[in-house]
Amino acid sequence: MKKLTLASVTITLSLILVGCNSDTSEGSNNTQSDNTDNQAKTEEKNKDDAAIEESKNNEVTNDDKTEASREDNTNKNESEEKQTKNNKESYLADFSSKEIEYARIWEQLGPMKNNMKGMDTLYVKEIPKGSKVNPQAENSAVYQEDVVKLEAPIKAGGSVTYSSNGDGTINVYNKVPYRWADSQMSDYSNMDEVTKKAIEENIETVDVKPTDNKTIAELASKIEYSK
Repeated sequence: MKKLTLASVTITLSLILVGCNSDTSEGSNNTQSDNTDNQAKTEEKNKDDAAIEESKNNEVTNDDKTEASREDNTNKNESEEKQTKNNKESYLADFSSKEIEYARIWEQLGPMKNNMKGMDTLYVKEIPKGSKVNPQAENSAVYQEDVVKLEAPIKAGGSVTYSSNGDGTINVYNKVPYRWADSQMSDYSNMDEVTKKAIEENIETVDVKPTDNKTIAELASKIEYSK
């Protein structure tokens, strides 16, 4: 009887130990599985963080490249504009402001245009206030302001008589002829009235427009002052 009881106790203890070992093994396996999952999640998070950081760095790099490109383009454009401006200004460097004005006005209004092809000289006559409109007539009216007369070498080339307003506009005396007829060939008895009308009627205010500086330089080089 005692042997039977001892055997039963031994079997029972063995079963209990087996159960405990099983629980311990299962718990160990669960813990190991949890650790593996946590490690995988950590690695995945680290990868995501690294990807986000790389994306941010790429954005910053791209922004820097874009800004650098813009600065390069801006500097290039400014350099080209400066060079163009210098080239334009260099054409006129040898001429006075008056000569540039005369050339611009002739280019815009002169009857003989197209860079005065076939015309080697542009005559300029500066006429002070109080001068006779027709120098040949004793009874001529006089200019009420300083005027300038631009003339082609020949009558067919025409002329432009004007006064400057100092603001980019001029007053053009359209009735002042290229040459007044000689007194022997024309009636001068009413020349006072004729010359007065010439400086009072058909006066046109004109805006002087900017034009190609190279062309203006070529015209200015042909200026010759006359009395």
